[in-house]
Amino acid sequence: MPRRNRQLPNAQLDLFRSSSPPSLNWLCLSADVREKVTRLIARMLSKHEVCNRPDQADGDHDDE
Repeated sequence: MPRRNRQLPNAQLDLFRSSSPPSLNWLCLSADVREKVTRLIARMLSKHEVCNRPDQADGDHDDE
């Protein structure tokens, strides 16, 4: 008797569904949290500015 080559049904995985939570609304955060986040972002930007000053950059000198 010939043997049939039957395939079992495969489960389809949903690989591209977003698993991230919905975005937060800034105004829904407490005033304390907004203030702390604002301070942290300001400090981060300040440090970034200091690190990227032309007088602080290595290897950015004009050879001419």
